[in-house]
Parts: sequence; C-alpha cells; structure tokens
Amino acid sequence: MTYYATNIAKKADGKIVFTNKTGERAAMEYQYHLFCANSAQNADGDLYDACEWGTMEGGKLERAVWNHEAV
Repeated sequence: MTYYATNIAKKADGKIVFTNKTGERAAMEYQYHLFCANSAQNADGDLYDACEWGTMEGGKLERAVWNHEAV
C-alpha cells in the first residue's frame, strides 16, 4: 500500500497551498502529526489548515482541521 500525508493551508492573501508526501505507513503517520503540530501552533499565520493521512488505495485514515480566522 502507498500511504500519504497532506496539509492544506489557506494563506492570508487567499492563496491555498497544498503540501503532499508519500511513503511508508510509519513515516506518513509521523508526517501527519508534524503537520498537525505546525497547524495547531499556526506560526505561519494561516487562516485555515487541514491535515490528513491515509492510503492511496483506501482513502483517509485520519483528518484534523483548524479554522484560525477571527470569528
């Protein structure tokens, strides 16, 4: 199986940035948690972050979302 980890970030200027990685299960689970840690901290000042990991064949295993926009 091919595993993936992805981060989708909406920047303040409206740009949407996708970061995708593929690899072995343990490495992609680790990468997913790194994406989550960075998203929770929001050092880049993103308006929105979504992180996900799973398999190319079966789809997502886990997803986390942060909405940093002022309410």
